[in-house]
Amino acid sequence: MNPIRRLALAAMVALCSASGLAAQNTPDRIRLGITYSSGSRPGIVVVGGAGMDSVRTIVERDLEHSDRFEVASVAPEVARGATPAQLLQAFKAAGITWAVELQPTTGGVTVRLHELAASSVRQQGARGVDPAGVGDARLGIHRISDEIVRWASGGAGIAATRILFSMGDDIHRIDADGANMVRVTRGSGFARSGTWSPDGSRIAFSEQRDYAGLIIVQNLATGARQTVPTAGTGTNTTPAFSPDGRFLAFAKVAEDGTNIHVADIAQMCCANRLTSGGKLAVNIGPTYSPDGRRIAFVSARAGVPQIHVMDADGSGQRFLVPLEYGLSGASFSPDWSPDGGKIIFARDLQGGSQLHVFTLGSGRTAAVTSTGRNEDPSWAPDSRHVVFVSSRSGRRQMWIYDLESGRSRQVVTSGAVRLPAWSPSLGTQP
Repeated sequence: MNPIRRLALAAMVALCSASGLAAQNTPDRIRLGITYSSGSRPGIVVVGGAGMDSVRTIVERDLEHSDRFEVASVAPEVARGATPAQLLQAFKAAGITWAVELQPTTGGVTVRLHELAASSVRQQGARGVDPAGVGDARLGIHRISDEIVRWASGGAGIAATRILFSMGDDIHRIDADGANMVRVTRGSGFARSGTWSPDGSRIAFSEQRDYAGLIIVQNLATGARQTVPTAGTGTNTTPAFSPDGRFLAFAKVAEDGTNIHVADIAQMCCANRLTSGGKLAVNIGPTYSPDGRRIAFVSARAGVPQIHVMDADGSGQRFLVPLEYGLSGASFSPDWSPDGGKIIFARDLQGGSQLHVFTLGSGRTAAVTSTGRNEDPSWAPDSRHVVFVSSRSGRRQMWIYDLESGRSRQVVTSGAVRLPAWSPSLGTQP
């Protein structure tokens, strides 16, 4: 028997009011318009009270994008024409695991997560959000979605996050669901390589201006900008915050080679060089381990750029990702996962760039893409989703891939993009 079971129960067409219909309904007569495909993931359905349509739509999409649930739907006219008890009974009969109930309250919404098999409320709470869900108000709704994910699965959600990316001369940001795109930089230079501070309140990026490459730290709430001291002349690029937000690692392209430096941005002073190798040295793309003790980076010291690692003070520099002889090409753009267990990077392989994941515990490397040219990967805070740039659709666009389910989706933008960077969870940030 096919394990995928599709239930499409026809919606009742009624001319009477919803309350009148509910009064007439009995368990035998009510026919709920539920669409649900059961599978390996638990089913979940979202229903909302009056004025909750925008909230429900955003939450449904967020739960779908979490890749943790099979999201069921119910026809609006059916939901309006049944009592909550009748709906919950029908969802349970359909084999759905969870039901999310959204009810309007003064200044927000009450959220209830029903565990249908136990006929009980697993969790509930009132949250202050704007039900219109427009602009930055969407972030409050995304936080509700992440709370539901945590209640139902115990795992981290990714809805209340944003992605930085370069498009044109500026850096933009977009919500992780692909909505609410905003231009972030409005400087006089060419902005690239955006990255988030650990608390999501600031970004750092490189800005090419008057033949000099600067590193800028910008406060997202106020727009205030600071230029990071970079010690000497040269072009500075690929900044990365330390996990405590006190330091910023970056690469400086100068006459004495391309090397990794670290600046103390808590004091805005004291840039120190961590790597060396002479005028032909190429060391670039630093990324901190989550505990702040190590930095992975790209180095061409062996001839072909490969992933190396060093202690945060520059000591203990060594090769990290094993070569696959006959297959390995140049490796670049490493990003250390928030859980500390993996590093994702792009590798040129047989004429194309594909994403690979190196698992530190096992020392194994596995390819995770194969179609088109794929590069510039960045981890989500759940350490299972990644955003990257791919040419698979015909132009450079952002895609999100879930390493556990193998599902992917495109984040559509108006122009070609580069260098996406996924934010931490934005629990309280604007």
